[in-house]
Amino acid sequence: MRKKYFAMSALTLALIAGSAMTSFAAGFVNTSQGVKYQWGSGDYCTNNWVNYKNNWFFFGSDQIMRTGWIQKDGNWYFASDTGELQAGIMKINGNVYYMDGNCKLLTGNISYNGKTHTFTENGTTDGGPYVYTEWNSNGTLKRGVKFGVR
Repeated sequence: MRKKYFAMSALTLALIAGSAMTSFAAGFVNTSQGVKYQWGSGDYCTNNWVNYKNNWFFFGSDQIMRTGWIQKDGNWYFASDTGELQAGIMKINGNVYYMDGNCKLLTGNISYNGKTHTFTENGTTDGGPYVYTEWNSNGTLKRGVKFGVR
């Protein structure tokens, strides 16, 4: 009888301890400061990337999701107003840029549709190819559609 009592007591204590721990569902959280991403531990993503449904998002040191131009580790990226990094040829504030498959801004001579264009951090030097999708620098879509990422 004593062994049964100890086993029940141990089980009860384990259940109480387990219910005292809080677990969080990972995901996006709207706050008064902006959108944050909460890990399953309850911590928020800080100065890091999140891959969600095959789209990349960046959260700054203040834990807020970034949109528009993002500079990280010496590279430039561009995120839509809903936070997804964008890839491919795009026009932002009238300048044409090329983001590779990892959504990183590329510079230099790049061949696109059979023609070589020179890209700089300020866009193409030759006016670039025709681009249907146009953006404002804050990440809002001016014309066209968002491209899938990675």
